[in-house]
Amino acid sequence: MTTYTLKSRAVAVLVVMLPWSFIGQTSKHKMPSPTAAPVTPSAPATTVMPAAIASITVEGHSAGDILQADTAITLQATSAEMQAAPGTYNDIPRFLMTEPGVTFDTDSRNTYMVNGGNPIENLYVVDGVEIANINHLSTSNSSGGFVSMLDTDAVSSVSLHKALYSTKYTGALSSVLSVNTASPAAQRRHLQMDVGYAGMGAIYSHPLGKKAAFLTQYRRSVINYFTDDIGIGGAPIYSGMLARVDTHPTGKDTVFGLYIGGNDKIALHPNLLDNEDPGYVSTTYTGNRGIYAATWNHIVSGNTLLTSQVSYASSHTTTSQANEMQNNAPVYSDDLKEGLSNGRFEWLSDRRNFKVLLGTTFGVRQLDYSINQAKGFPSPYNIDPLPVNASDVQFNGNPMDQAAYGQFTWKKFRKLEANLGARMQRFGLSGATAVSPQGSVMVQLTKGVRFFGGVANYSQQVPLPTTLGIASNRTLKPISDVQYQVTVVYENERGDRFSLGGYHKVYSMYPVSVEHPTLSLANIVDTFGQPFLYMPMVSKGSGVSNGVEAEFNSSFSRKLFVRANVGLGRSFATALDGVSRRTNYDMPLRTNLITAVRIGKKQMFTTRYSSHTGTPYTPYLVAQSQLQQRPIYDITSVNTARGTDYQRIDVHYEVNLQKEGRGMKLYGGLDNALNNRNYYQYVMIPHCPGCGPYELTQMNRYPEFGLTWAF
Repeated sequence: MTTYTLKSRAVAVLVVMLPWSFIGQTSKHKMPSPTAAPVTPSAPATTVMPAAIASITVEGHSAGDILQADTAITLQATSAEMQAAPGTYNDIPRFLMTEPGVTFDTDSRNTYMVNGGNPIENLYVVDGVEIANINHLSTSNSSGGFVSMLDTDAVSSVSLHKALYSTKYTGALSSVLSVNTASPAAQRRHLQMDVGYAGMGAIYSHPLGKKAAFLTQYRRSVINYFTDDIGIGGAPIYSGMLARVDTHPTGKDTVFGLYIGGNDKIALHPNLLDNEDPGYVSTTYTGNRGIYAATWNHIVSGNTLLTSQVSYASSHTTTSQANEMQNNAPVYSDDLKEGLSNGRFEWLSDRRNFKVLLGTTFGVRQLDYSINQAKGFPSPYNIDPLPVNASDVQFNGNPMDQAAYGQFTWKKFRKLEANLGARMQRFGLSGATAVSPQGSVMVQLTKGVRFFGGVANYSQQVPLPTTLGIASNRTLKPISDVQYQVTVVYENERGDRFSLGGYHKVYSMYPVSVEHPTLSLANIVDTFGQPFLYMPMVSKGSGVSNGVEAEFNSSFSRKLFVRANVGLGRSFATALDGVSRRTNYDMPLRTNLITAVRIGKKQMFTTRYSSHTGTPYTPYLVAQSQLQQRPIYDITSVNTARGTDYQRIDVHYEVNLQKEGRGMKLYGGLDNALNNRNYYQYVMIPHCPGCGPYELTQMNRYPEFGLTWAF
């Protein structure tokens, strides 16, 4: 195979603004978000939460969050730590890519995989409110997208629960990301504005009387004002907003409201005259989404807390695709409207030697789905050029989801903690009911050394587009996995932490193709920017993922800060033919290293090194592909090939001239400093029969800089 690198077609300095590979284009260009100072002033600001509730509440003012059995293995980071990490662009999901057990397959999107799992298996929770996807231009059948609607500027901390997480969470097979937004300052107004490659944004926080405070964040892209093509055949337009109100009507009550919303769109057109552009399908996408939530915490007694929450989430996206090689013949279109009205009630009792959490949720979905691939399309998995899987789906319904859950934690002599829990959930769309038990134990072996181990079962609904895209797929059952985890953690008084652990996950009822016995949802080729093709599937697949990880984090307050981890892991899936094959997420070796050096009190220099084994891929049937001028995969060799290894070094330098949270902050850096040509995927050029397959590489070396001003 000949290896090529795509040509840059961006305009002047704007080439470094935005990485994107929507149509298989080489992704060389990141759109970094300027690093910014935390919203609250450096001096401690009084929040509006009563001390009584603060003493028994941790995350998002939600009772259940303090009953996390996996605290020994949860990955935690503050806003300052995330902003200091080079190459993450003020984007929370991209920061997670530097954590142990977290992998990714492209620089162009913030889609991440945890412990060998599918990207669909991750759940977001913001201030105790579950959100399906927090990203702009969200990727179909994935929890990822282009960039998060939440800046780290408006966040105080994040916690990634990647194994044995609480029964309170709706089905998620791999991880739960809990995001805590910054508490509004109750003492004085605070305004922060920033400008950089990602656009312009602002955060404003101010008190509302003596018992309430308000915080809002807004950001909008600006690149579209300078060019309509950043090198990928189009330019994205997006805006996002977060608003939070905290109030405490009495000394035993807190009430807070949360809003997160965003709008985005992009139109992409391939260049058929460019023999290095693999695209032949134009794509137009629009989307808007929002979530509204209100949470009330009430202290019944000194150790009992009641939490009531109501929320409404809405999403409306449209996608249309046309084949520009065939006079813009329609390929695919959808109009997806979704709403979710949800209620949650929890009771928490926190005693000296035990804790008990009981809860229930009830949700009603409002689904209005129109998915049209009425003419079908030649399958890339089939030599036959005739269109397949013609489908014109119209679905309207209001399925109801219900769940009840409980957890019991017993503590003995402050050295032993045992946890038992279970969740029973009914999935309204499929009518299936799943019971998910879990158990774990944490033992303090010596001073600073803890052992954690356990087993848990989780169930998750198959993504709605897959379920509703083909009428027969509505019988798909929830995917299930069983997780086993053991970890030893050492922490010292200075805040340094070292951990060594292993995991094993066993999947069942995994969606697999009916027409192609070698294909599973875990090894289907990434359709990002390619024709959206849904195929008939059944819940008869299985899989396994296992690995070991080592991590060391020094205290971030040190003059020299180190965050390092290495992981070894494998991930396999079995389709209808019963043969175990690599998944798309099988990357046996992953390493990350972040170092930071403080220069005086106002400067910091940070570096980042990331690497992982090359991602698996399915080779082409080259002769047939060239003959028919379309990509055709060799599905007898699914994921038998592997791309070259990924390696990248980023450097970052910042000068913080702020005083008491006010003033200016500047930063600059160089990403992919060694200009490595990292593998993304192999592609065919449909309009260039003699070109053969070639390797798409990811972004090249490029600079980044930004400015933040706080008032």
